[in-house]
Amino acid sequence: MSTCLSRPGAPALLTLSLLALPLLSFGQETKKVTNYSTSPISNEVYYVLKSDKAVKHGSYALYRGRQLALSTQGHYTNGRKDSIWTSYDWNGATVVARGAYQNDQRTGTWEFFTNKGELEQKYDYDTRQMLFRRPGKNKSVSVTLLQPTATGQTWPDVDPVYIGGSSAVFNQMVMMRYPAQAMRSGISGSVQVAFTIGKDGTCSNYRVSQGIGGGCDEEALRVVQSMANGWVPAQVAGQPVAVECEFPVKFNLQKPVTTPVQPLR
Repeated sequence: MSTCLSRPGAPALLTLSLLALPLLSFGQETKKVTNYSTSPISNEVYYVLKSDKAVKHGSYALYRGRQLALSTQGHYTNGRKDSIWTSYDWNGATVVARGAYQNDQRTGTWEFFTNKGELEQKYDYDTRQMLFRRPGKNKSVSVTLLQPTATGQTWPDVDPVYIGGSSAVFNQMVMMRYPAQAMRSGISGSVQVAFTIGKDGTCSNYRVSQGIGGGCDEEALRVVQSMANGWVPAQVAGQPVAVECEFPVKFNLQKPVTTPVQPLR
C-alpha cells in the first residue's frame, strides 16, 4: 500500500475505492417482488437483488387470509434474515411473536404472546433457556413420565413446552388439510397422536393412539410431526426427563380451519 501511496494521484484513487466499498455492500440495487398464492391465500412482498433475483435483500412482509392481514414482517440481508422480526395474529394487529435474527438464526430473547396479546413465553435462543412461561396446564394433553421415579411418580413436575406458545401451535394447525375422503364421508372428531419427548427435547416414536379414519389419522400424524423441533423438555426435581405425550388434533366439518389445542405450558 505504501508503494501505491507514493505514486502521484494514488491517494485520490484509494479514497474513491474505499468510499465505493459501502456502496457495494449496502447500496446494492434491488427489485420489488409480489408473490400471491391462492392455496393458502397469502401475499408476499419483498425485495431481491437485481444481480441475483434468488437472493432476498431488504424489507419483507407476508399477508394472509381472505383479508390479506399482515402476518409477518422483517428484513433480509443477502438472502439471510436479520434485524427484528414480528409476527401477528390473524387480525393483523396483535403481536404474537417478536425477536431478532442474526445471519438467518434467531438470537437473544424472543417474546411470544397469546392471540389476546398476553405475554406467554420469553425464550433466550443464545442460552437455550425458557426465561418465562405463563402459568397454567393444558388438561387436554396427556403427559406421563417414560420411566416412573423411585417414589412411583408418573407425571413430571413441569410439563414440556412448545417454543412459541399457542400461536406457534395454531400456525401449524392451520396448515392442516381436511382429507377429501373424510369430507365425502362426513367424518369429524379428534385424533389422538402419541409421541415421546426426550430429555434433550427431541421427539420420536410418533403413532396414532386413537383414530377416526377417512385419512384424518395420517393428516394428524403429519401435522404433529411437523412440530418435532422446538420442544423444551419436561422436568422432575429441576432435571430434564423423557415423557410420553398424547396430543389431540381436532377435525370439524363445520369449521374449514381446525380448532387447535393450546400448547403445553
